Amino acid sequence: MVNLLVIDPLELTLRDAAGKDVWTSKSCYLNQFRGIDSLRIELVGGADPDLCEKALAADGVVLGGSEASAWEDTGFNDHLLDLIAICRNSQIPLLGVCYGAQLLGRALGGHVARHPDGMELGAPPIRITAKGKEHFLFKGIASGCLWAIETHSDAVLTLPPDCELLASNAHTPVQAFSFRGLLTGVQFHPEMTASDLRYLWQAFMQQGIVSEVTEQQSRILEATECEALPIVFRNFVQRVKVNSFVV
Repeated sequence: MVNLLVIDPLELTLRDAAGKDVWTSKSCYLNQFRGIDSLRIELVGGADPDLCEKALAADGVVLGGSEASAWEDTGFNDHLLDLIAICRNSQIPLLGVCYGAQLLGRALGGHVARHPDGMELGAPPIRITAKGKEHFLFKGIASGCLWAIETHSDAVLTLPPDCELLASNAHTPVQAFSFRGLLTGVQFHPEMTASDLRYLWQAFMQQGIVSEVTEQQSRILEATECEALPIVFRNFVQRVKVNSFVV
């Protein structure tokens, strides 16, 4: 049995007028791991005080997205940077998603900041590089290109030292990267569908994370069509199984 620690720093819920849950950010991750044999998942928030201890007990870690900025000096970021250091030093495979990838990029010495060209929103095409085609994360994606949900204003602007560039596009050249096959980050959201993206932005509005949705953003959200990429998570779980000698 493989023990996977899935961290959702966002912990966002969309509720209807009666207060009933309509959508949660955690559900996006849980949906991607359904049906994978010999897998036990512990799903926690980013502020969990026992996070580092839980990581040490896990075979692999997924660090998800957040409305926080990975480049800021905050206690929340420091807590998760400690987690990344534990994964690196203890040889625990980690997959960072969006904010998780940005925080990983920062931990490894890359330049993380506001994107100079502004927000990337929707489901743009992403090119898998030659190194990416050889990497376990994109195994089974034969086309050399994928489409995935994007919603970010920050980015890893320079590839961290000793990392391989796995995927890229015109807006965000560092879309995916890997450090020695152990720590991997993806700027896009393989856990989300287009419907999840629209729910996410409704929750942003409901919780006051964004004060308004511009006309252009509204058009993009309405027009976006995209499925999740469960293959990315399945490939990561397989990597974790190999790392923990579970087959």
